Amino acid sequence: MAPLSSDAFRNAMSKVCGSVNPITTVGAAGRGGFIATAMCSVADDPPKLLVCINQKSRQSDTFISNACSV
Repeated sequence: MAPLSSDAFRNAMSKVCGSVNPITTVGAAGRGGFIATAMCSVADDPPKLLVCINQKSRQSDTFISNACSV
């Protein structure tokens, strides 16, 4: 997967308007996802997004194994 440019990230964040955001991951642990009711952009270079997930969630291990910070 190609890295996301700062301009593309800012453009995508400007289009976020809802409070229901699908968050997904894919990697060695497989695919996973959940619906976040809150998220925010932290930085655009490199692109970073802040989303919180309950560590007791069934998806938590998948996100951790796919090298996402939770």
